[in-house]
Order: sequence, then structure tokens, then C-alpha cells
Amino acid sequence: MFTKVSTLTPLASRPTAAAAVEISGLRKQFDDQVVVDDVAFQVRAGTVTGLVGSGKTTVLAMVAGVLPPDEGAVRVFDVDLWEDRQRVIRSVANTPLDGSGPRGDLTAWATLTSAAKGLDPEEVVVRTWDLLTLTGLAEQTMARVSDLTAGMRSRLMLARALLGRPALLVLDEPFRDADEESALTIRLVLERFVAEGGTVVLSGPHPHGLCDEVLDLG
Repeated sequence: MFTKVSTLTPLASRPTAAAAVEISGLRKQFDDQVVVDDVAFQVRAGTVTGLVGSGKTTVLAMVAGVLPPDEGAVRVFDVDLWEDRQRVIRSVANTPLDGSGPRGDLTAWATLTSAAKGLDPEEVVVRTWDLLTLTGLAEQTMARVSDLTAGMRSRLMLARALLGRPALLVLDEPFRDADEESALTIRLVLERFVAEGGTVVLSGPHPHGLCDEVLDLG
């Protein structure tokens, strides 16, 4: 299963900061509801960190560069994400943070290739096939997403996030809909990603022993 993809993380210029993520004074409010208030933590590079408690998906969205904070700072590989977003954003990838899934009318293959940005077309083809193989979806390459099981869709979203060789993965409940086979596959892929120097921040239930640290946001 792990013989195809040469590397999951960037081939060169891997970030070398000791902390992959540094958050300070983070605050986010929607209308009258304060969802995140004065949150601060660090995520060591080359680790898997789990987030539990209220506001975790909102925090993930701010770490992924999807949602700007009202106050506070998010530093990713020693770069202020919201001051210099373009410098660091290509090092970060995420699965959907709004509860949505992949388009049901697309095939597994098209789900990955349609997400490719800034990659050579030949590399897209090779990497798409390799990642579908890595996540155990080679036989579902031309299957419509709507025909896949929930666990397969979870694996597909992980494969899509890995397409651009990120250094930081931000995953919202990646194991939520995973059956036993899918959970094992996702865990093995994440462990390989970290072994190659990648960093993972995730929320939701996860297999025992996967996370190096679990942070309670309250």
C-alpha cells in the first residue's frame, strides 16, 4: 500500500521552525456569540495534535487560512498567516471545515484533479493515481462520489488534501464517518505523513495513541 507515493510532504524547502503553529490571543465572534475567546497554544512540528472542546472547528478554520480572526495572531512555520498569507498558505491543506463533503456527481478521480492548483498536468495525473492507491481507492477511481461509502469519502478528502504536498494538514473530524478499514488507512497515512516531517492538527475522535498531544479549548 505504501510503495507508490515517493513522498507526501514537500520534496524540498520543508519548513524548519520548531513550532508548526503558534496561536496567541485568538478571538472570533459571530453576531453576539463569542465562539473563540483568548485561545493560545503551540503545535510542535512533526507531531499530531488533537483539539477538543468548544470552538475547535472555528480555530481550525483560522489555522487553515479559511477564516480570519477578529483578534490575535496565527503563526504558521514562523510566518504570520494573516499578515503574509500568500507566503505560507501553499504549505497548508485542509479537509472541509464547514461539514460539507465532496460533490456527489464527480468521480473520485475528478475530485482530486479538479482541486489541483499550480501543479504540472503530468504530475497531477501521476499523483492523483498514487494517492488514490495509497488511500485504498484505486478500484473506485471512476466511481461517483455519491456511490462511495462514508468511510471512502473520508479517505478521498484526505487524498485531496495531500495532493499539493502540504507541510501542515488541518483536519476536521477525519475519523467521524470512518469504518474500521477506513480508520486504519487514515491512521497509517497520517503516521507516514508525520514520519516524513509533516504536521497534523485535527479535531474529533481519533484512534488511541495517534495524537502526540491533545489540547482542550474549554
